[in-house]
Amino acid sequence: MAAMAAALRGLGGRFRWRTPAVAGGVRGAAQGAVAGQWDYDLLVIGGGSGGLACAKEAAQLGRKVAVVDYVEPSPRGTRWGLGGTCVNVGCIPKKLMHQAALLGGLIRDAPHYGWEVAQPVPHDWRKMAEAVQNHVKSLNWGHRVQLHDRKVKYFNVKAGFVDEHTVRGVAKGGKEILLSADHIVIATGGRPRYPAHIEGALEYGITTGAADVALECAGFLTGIGLDTTVMMRSIPLRGFDQQMSSLVTEHMASHGTRFLRGCTPSQVRRLPDGQLQVTWEDHTTGKEGTGTFNTVLWAVAPRVSACLPTTVGHAGKTR
Repeated sequence: MAAMAAALRGLGGRFRWRTPAVAGGVRGAAQGAVAGQWDYDLLVIGGGSGGLACAKEAAQLGRKVAVVDYVEPSPRGTRWGLGGTCVNVGCIPKKLMHQAALLGGLIRDAPHYGWEVAQPVPHDWRKMAEAVQNHVKSLNWGHRVQLHDRKVKYFNVKAGFVDEHTVRGVAKGGKEILLSADHIVIATGGRPRYPAHIEGALEYGITTGAADVALECAGFLTGIGLDTTVMMRSIPLRGFDQQMSSLVTEHMASHGTRFLRGCTPSQVRRLPDGQLQVTWEDHTTGKEGTGTFNTVLWAVAPRVSACLPTTVGHAGKTR
């Protein structure tokens, strides 16, 4: 935070946080502006953890700041509010669901400590999901209040560069707005990557993060009583100590998580009863396998490029 503060104090000084000028881009929107006549000292594109921290710190140091944030709907139509991946579809909901799984484990252990609890205790997924969503919405609102208190202007629009000082924002209804700033920070984060080469992946899959997040999700899904299968192409938790990785997967397996090792999915199709039939190739045996599931989570690497703002070139065309 100290380093960020030092850098932000340089706004208007020797620190020049700017995007490269777009060769041949449309510059008319900002041609009349000179130093000190921009709409804002700092414009932050992206309302996640990094973007919000940057904006609030700059405002605290006396700069005029705006935040532009927009969520492109997922293939399933999912949207979310201010706060980025962590608040809406990452750390926060994941940890709340993990807590739900831990509570279930405590309830199952309670009879051993004298508590008379009828077993098994059912879990209501809808009630948990509603509680998680309500908490997330409260955080969305809290972030907006914090920006307002610091006099940071918030725009819920999709940003595209006009030139190095100007951004065109497009709202959901198609209304456009031009914003100019002396400095622009891109803090758009990343979005999950869908394996588009697999038939049915876009239509029927939902996504999560990398290998560690995948196992976290599998762990709490098993913990709340759902039959969970993890399919992996190679080794679990790549990049981590493999002795520790083995302890993690062995512990998960002992609690009911099923692992399909050395397998890659080739097709997902919906059955008449609404279930999803997954077909995969077992690279160890060379045979094809199938299984029926209620939900498929794609745990593949995120795409940062998918979140970068577009650049508006000649005649307003994006590229």
